[in-house]
Amino acid sequence: MFEHHFIVRGKDVIGHARHYLGGLLGRQRRKNIECIGAHVGGSDYQGMQQFISDSPWSHEALMRQIGQEADRELGGDDESALVLDESSFVKKGDLSVGVQRQYCGRLGKTENCQVGVFACLGRGSLAALVDMRLLLPESWAQDEQRCKKAKVPDDKQKHHTKTELALQMVEAARERGSRHAWVGGDEVYGNNQVFCAQLEDLGERFLMDVAHVTKVWTSDPRPGIVQPRSTPKAGRPRRSVQAGNAQAEQKKLGALVAQCFDKESREVRLRESTQGELRAPIMVRSVWLWDGKTEKARARLLVVRKEADGSFKYSLSNLPADTSWEKLALKQAQRFWIEQAFKEAKSELGMAQYEVRGWAGWHHHMAMVSLAQLFTVKEKQRLAQNVPLLSVRDVTELLDIYLPQRERSEKEVLRQMAQRHSNRAQSSKSHAKARKKRRLTPLKT
Repeated sequence: MFEHHFIVRGKDVIGHARHYLGGLLGRQRRKNIECIGAHVGGSDYQGMQQFISDSPWSHEALMRQIGQEADRELGGDDESALVLDESSFVKKGDLSVGVQRQYCGRLGKTENCQVGVFACLGRGSLAALVDMRLLLPESWAQDEQRCKKAKVPDDKQKHHTKTELALQMVEAARERGSRHAWVGGDEVYGNNQVFCAQLEDLGERFLMDVAHVTKVWTSDPRPGIVQPRSTPKAGRPRRSVQAGNAQAEQKKLGALVAQCFDKESREVRLRESTQGELRAPIMVRSVWLWDGKTEKARARLLVVRKEADGSFKYSLSNLPADTSWEKLALKQAQRFWIEQAFKEAKSELGMAQYEVRGWAGWHHHMAMVSLAQLFTVKEKQRLAQNVPLLSVRDVTELLDIYLPQRERSEKEVLRQMAQRHSNRAQSSKSHAKARKKRRLTPLKT
């Protein structure tokens, strides 16, 4: 089904693709190329390294088909959601493409890392990665030599914000015919009202998390144009916009919820958990967004959920005003399953265990992880009635029985040892060369 992506310019790398995919779906301790080569029978370390780092096969074409296949499994339902999220990958040094000191969500602080923005198609408890973009910081985009060394394509040497990358993925999903019913995202995306307005203008329904300091209007401010009484002598007459509804109030969400939640909330079902039905009190009310500049306010549904620890989760949506509270609560809770999908991809499928530095290597690895995850989603769907609690770990443990593995003979152990020593020696030589180059480079005045 996917083999044709790995025949490029007359060269067949299907075998390396199978070995790498088998390694991601295996049970070895780590899932970098070295460990995959040591575990998967018939695999070749050098061949897989070239397959991931430098082979010209297109990750875009592969991801397009993955997105289409995921849509056949998970799309076309009112629960089908295209959820946007970012993930960070801690890295040492400054050679890995896109790495710099920036906020690392995994650690909750600023750290040396790479950041990727991802689109995940989810329905209920199932979710699959369908697109990704590596965040290229401005410091990288402005350094032509650095980009050249990391083999960043010329047309990609430009800094885009997370929301700009997210919008690209939504547009790509629409272009390939994605049948998601709505778009979701955390505060990074929900707090950006320009981005949310762009989604709405595309015709997308969305439900996005927002911060408690977000300001909303309790009723439609009905902004209107106010003409000045006298026209300036030169140029066009100045115009201003002001609220036409004297009863409209603007409040921060935290203050509004503190005032209204106890009176207006009710308990609804969120989802099934291992301990039974999970319920929580939520509040839904209409609010409006207006920055005092535009000629129209945008109507939103405010969805607030009270967590077990007493904190609140805030979301804004452009879904129809008559959408049931139960549906809104279910959509707000959908992020739980997306976060689980990322967790399983990192813990079971090697998402964060790559050791590549270049642009192609990062995207190739993430595309293969997405393919591995799609396989597990299909297996969960296929066995849903007989094994409803099937997990990604269950799938990888079963596959470990059937996938080809290297024989653990003395000769094989010695061969792997020699390969590791060769890799380390080459790495030490490269680092020494880089240090010498830095010492010889004259300082800029």
